[in-house]
This record gives sequence, C-alpha cells and structure tokens, in this order.
Amino acid sequence: MVRSAQIHGAIGEEEQPHSSPGNAAEARSLRSAAKEVAASLGWLPGAPSSDTFSRRSQKLAEDFDNIFENVDAAFAKAPDSKGSNAEDLLWLRDNAQQLRSGTRGVGTDLAPLTDLPHVTSKGEIVPRVLAIAQAFLHETDTTFSESKFEEFCIAFEEITPLEFHEIGALVPALKLVLLEQIAAQGSALVNDPSRKSRKRVTTSIRSLENVTQASWEDVLERLVPFDRILREDPAGAYTGMDIESRNVYRESVSRIAQRSDRTELEVAEQALLLARQAHERKYRDPRIAQRESHIGFYLIGEGTELLCQRVGFHPTFRERLRRFLRKHPDEFLLFGIAGLTLAIITGILWLLTPATTSPWLVLLSMLFLLLPSSQAAVELMNYVITNLLPVEALPKLDFSEGIPGDCVTMVAIPTLLLSEKQVQALVEDLEVRFLGNHDRNIHFALVSDLPDSSQPSPEESSLVALCSKLIGELNQRYSGKGMGSFFLLHRHRVYNPRERGWMGWERKRGKLLDLNQLMRNQYDSFPVKVGDLSILTTVRFVITLDSDTELPRGSAHRMVGALAHPLNQAIIDPVKNIVVAGYGILQPRVGVSVQSSTRSWLAAIFAGETGLDPYTRAISDVYQDLYGEGTFTGKGIYEVDAMVRVLNRRFPRNALLSHDLIEGAYARAGLATDVVVIEDYPSHFSAYNRRKHRWLRGDWQIVQ
Repeated sequence: MVRSAQIHGAIGEEEQPHSSPGNAAEARSLRSAAKEVAASLGWLPGAPSSDTFSRRSQKLAEDFDNIFENVDAAFAKAPDSKGSNAEDLLWLRDNAQQLRSGTRGVGTDLAPLTDLPHVTSKGEIVPRVLAIAQAFLHETDTTFSESKFEEFCIAFEEITPLEFHEIGALVPALKLVLLEQIAAQGSALVNDPSRKSRKRVTTSIRSLENVTQASWEDVLERLVPFDRILREDPAGAYTGMDIESRNVYRESVSRIAQRSDRTELEVAEQALLLARQAHERKYRDPRIAQRESHIGFYLIGEGTELLCQRVGFHPTFRERLRRFLRKHPDEFLLFGIAGLTLAIITGILWLLTPATTSPWLVLLSMLFLLLPSSQAAVELMNYVITNLLPVEALPKLDFSEGIPGDCVTMVAIPTLLLSEKQVQALVEDLEVRFLGNHDRNIHFALVSDLPDSSQPSPEESSLVALCSKLIGELNQRYSGKGMGSFFLLHRHRVYNPRERGWMGWERKRGKLLDLNQLMRNQYDSFPVKVGDLSILTTVRFVITLDSDTELPRGSAHRMVGALAHPLNQAIIDPVKNIVVAGYGILQPRVGVSVQSSTRSWLAAIFAGETGLDPYTRAISDVYQDLYGEGTFTGKGIYEVDAMVRVLNRRFPRNALLSHDLIEGAYARAGLATDVVVIEDYPSHFSAYNRRKHRWLRGDWQIVQ
C-alpha cells in the first residue's frame, strides 16, 4: 500500500472537493467511512482473474425477467393501491425497459474486466471496485450524489490508490450494485406485496438515474492517482490535450506498470523524470527540445523503450512481435507479400496441374497467376498487419474552445471559376464550412483560376467580379462578431508550352505553392485579392480541400490540434531537407456523402458506408500502423513553413501528375483517421475511370 502522504501528492489538496459548513459533519463521516473501508479490505495481489461481473450480471438479468413476469399480478394483490408498496411496483413496471437496458449495458461494460484487483470483503472475494460501490451506497443509504461519491473515493485513495482501469469500472460497478438492490427489493415485493420495508424501490431507481445522467468525465479524471504527475509535463502540453489523448497516455502508464515491477505512480514519476532531464539539455532545434521534453515522448513515442528499461518492463510475446515489425517494416511487408504470392501460385499449380505438365507450360501459368496472386497476397498481408498492430490515434491538443493566436489557420479551396451558378455554389459552400468551424483564428479562402484557354484571353471576367462581390458580402455579414474572415485569391493564366495553352500555373499544386509564397512574402502571383491581407502573414496552418469536400463541425479544430501537438510537429533534417519526425501534412479520413451515394447505382454499390459517424474513432491503416506515416491524397492540413522549406523549388515545372503522393513522402504525411471530411463519389463510370486513370499515371510517374 502507498502511504497517505504519497497519494496526497498525486491528487493535490486543491482538487479535493470541500463540503459546505452545514455538511461538514456529514463529509467527515463519509471520509472516515471510506478510510475505514480502505483499511479493512484485504488486497489479494495474487488472486486469479474471475468472472464475478459476468456471473452477477447474468443472475441480475434472470431476476428481472422473473420480476417483470409477476409484477402485474403482485400489484393486483397489493392491499392499498395508493400505498408505498403499490407505488414501488408501478415504478418497477414503468421502468422495466430502462432496467433491462441498464442490465445489458452493465454486463457489456464489466464482463471483459476480469483482471481487476480483488479484495476480501465480508468473507467474499470480489473486485475492489465492487466493494467500494457497495460500501458507498451502504454509507449513504442508497442515495447517490456525484460530489459525495468523489469525496468518498478520494478519501479511499488516501489509504489505497486505485489502478487506472479500476477508475473506469467505478461507474458500471455502482450501476450493478444499484440494479442488484432494485432486483432484491422488487423480488421481495413480488413475493409479498404487503411486506413492510424501510428501503424503497423508488429511491434506488432515482439513484440509478442520477448515476446514469451524471457527467463523469471530469470526476473520473480527478480520481486517477498519477494524473497529477502527468500534468507536470515540462513541455506544458499534457494539460492542453483532449480527453482521448490524455486517456491514451494513462493507458500506456497502466500497461507498462502491469508488466513491470513498479506501480502506476512510479512509472509516471519515471516518465516525468526523463522528460525533465531532456528539458535541461541543449538542442540545436527547439522543436526537438519540446518533443523530447514532452512526457508523451516516453509514453507513446520513441522514448518508450528507454522508459521501459528504467522500470524493468517485461513485454509479452505479442508486444515483442509488434516492436520487431515496426523496426523492420520493409522486410516484413515486402518479403511477406513475396512469400505469400509464391505460396499461392505454388498451391494453385500443385492442385491443378498434373505431374506430366511441361516446364514451359508451368512457367507460363506462373506468369498468368502472378498478378492475381500478388493482389491476394497484398490483401492477406493487410489483414495480418491490421490484426497484429493496434490502431493508434494521433495525440491532439484540445482546441474545441478556440484556436490560439499562434495557430492561425486558413481553409483554402483551390478551384476554377466556370459559371455564375458554380461561383455562387462555391461561396455558399465556403460559408457552410465557416458556420461549422467558425473561430476568430480560422479563415476561409477561395484560391481560383479561370479555365484553360488555347489562346490568350482577357483576364477581366464577370465571374471574378461576382466572386469578389460575394466574398466581400460575407466579410460584411460576419464582421465584428469575433469570427474568422473570407478571402478570394485569384491568379491570371500563363502560357504552358508543354500543354500548348494558357492556364493557371501548375493547376492545384501551383495554387497552393503560390499561396504559401504569398503568405511568406516571397512572391505575389495573385493580382486579385479580396480580404484583410494583413492576416495572411500570420497563418501557420493551411487546410486544403476540394471544392466538393465538406468540413464537418469541429473538424478544423481537431486537425489543427493534431498538427500542433509536440509529437506531431515537423522535424526537418537540415542535410536532406525532408521531414524525418512528426508530420508536415496530416490527412484525415475521407468519407462519402449520403447525397452522392444516391445519384447512381455505381455510387450506391461502391461508396460503402456513407455520411458522418457521430462516434468517430481511429481505424486501421496498414501504412500508418506499420510505418507511422500514411499517404496524402490532397485533402488535409499542412504547416506552411515546413512545406515552403521542404518543397520550394524541389521539383521541376510541369513534371508532376500526382503531386499529392510525392509531396506527402517528402513532407511526411500522417493519417488522422479519427477526423473525417466528406466528399462526393463519382456518379458515373466514366468519371470514376478518369479519376483512376489520373491517379495511376501519377503513381507510375513516381515509380519511374
């Protein structure tokens, strides 16, 4: 056990709830009871895993089935239809669906938790969280208060700190105990509707509702004993991260502690010690200094191996395998595909060709089978990799309340101006993106050209004038409201000798390169500019989207938060001038809009799952999981300074068909698969085929 002084240092006096003077005696009694419970429970560190939760949840479901079958008959037998027993029976009947649903939910949440610490409580071996829940409800006479429960748990942890996974199990354990009490009271009432009892079913159901409706996120965070240590992060990033990213760090502390000789508190302290030592060192690059002095570098980054050595971590076979695969990704992927291809071809020929077949025919068959067999091998390797390697979401800073002044972002839409109707749609879509992601430090721009021309054409166009007018109206409509602003940046066409026509230089790629140079005062290729130009030089990040790409609510804030995180900021090799750590570009997951999937049978069949999942989580990607980086497909966020430094004058003019992939390779693209943008799917085979042909030409160009 950890002594009281240690746990006080981890939780901190300022985070402990304080009772009002009128409730001081009650609070002292509650804290005293919690400490007595902590001292009386006999921890069993060698206790094997148990199915306590699963077994009790199953029995609970059976009890409720019996109660609900007989509740109507019991109500009819109640001596007083308006008495307390009748009211309790009515509450049971009216809340039957919620109680059944709660039982299923508790079973789902608790059944996998078989390895939580167990204790002896009243002669019974139970998970410690269950004993805490029972003791709290006993002390409060089955009434629930969020603040009282927090106070009880903090007092308990002054004697015995809980493990991280126990914190998450506290709420389901509370629900389980309450449901068991409701079932016990209900069974007694059904068996004897005239019985007298001090405890009411209504009280227990109200407490269950309060537990279900409580906002637990902040409460549970304050109960994590080692969270205070992580908050001392020398880089200052941990406290500014979103809840999902902080949970990833805590999960790492818990996982390392489980397989080492140290407690979770001691693992967190060692990670903090390493970060502080790095903070005191001198670095040539301030970004490397910030990266290595961030506590997450030792929990989920390259410094994890050093931390594991410090605490005596003993990895499982699966963890050793994952570490080996990530250290040797090329060998595993390429040799794996080659070996599987050979195995598939050999198997087919062995099964289908007789022994008398001539060698030349066998060789010819192997050539015919090479392409389909290699494709099957790639699919098999993808399946193996995504099952061996866990999905790892990129850590993010929490910018949901606003983008800070040093992370000013431009949402840029490279486009052509084709018709009045299309220009109006472009501006309307820009406003929609703004309304879903408005922030004083997020600005929105159309970066435009006129269509290609085979001969010199006047650049004065009614479409440019219309677009300028509409952008100006948007700025007037939203000015003075503490929101971002709108821009039109329009280029003139130049002659392209290779294409033998007049066109915007380098098309989409050229628009973004010119935009980057404009924002860094290097070159201005935009004769038409609408908007507050003083903002441009302050822009740090650019989110680039196609004209048909939707930006769901809050997506911009999450992308900026991801790229601004210390572990994701681009580290550029001064010799090779490429990004070698972190990311210059982040590519979100691209979903398909519901509307486009209904326009044709082709879209309906091949679009897959459409729309926006409100419970978006990171999904597997072979290259991100194995290599720690992915492929850039033209929609995402990049850091302006990193892109200018790495890509400026890097490639010859008119030489790139598929600039996204090669730029992603030099600037190092990462996949943020838990952030989604939405785009249309091709509605006809001809459009689908043209897109695939364009991608294929670009891929072959990169290979050559």
